[in-house]
Amino acid sequence: MIVKKAVNMAQMMNVPVLGIVENMSYIKCPDCGRKISVFGDSGVDAFALENGIPAVAKMPIDANLTKAADAGKLEEVKNNYLSDFFDKITKNLNI
Repeated sequence: MIVKKAVNMAQMMNVPVLGIVENMSYIKCPDCGRKISVFGDSGVDAFALENGIPAVAKMPIDANLTKAADAGKLEEVKNNYLSDFFDKITKNLNI
């Protein structure tokens, strides 16, 4: 509901929405690597499609991110959660 309101407001103000990032989308099993949807099935892909938003990223629940944020060192975390997302955005912007 909150994302829908934000998208509607951006559209009313003629501000382009480049993509959606779903935080805490899943957790990876430390033993087998399987993605587990802790909060149930996501509707972000359908929402993006319905609203013509091309780029969607799904970030996992990651204890390393939490620890780094608590320590004020979030920028030091190395991961590639958003690399495909940025590639999609820059491709759409012809950068």
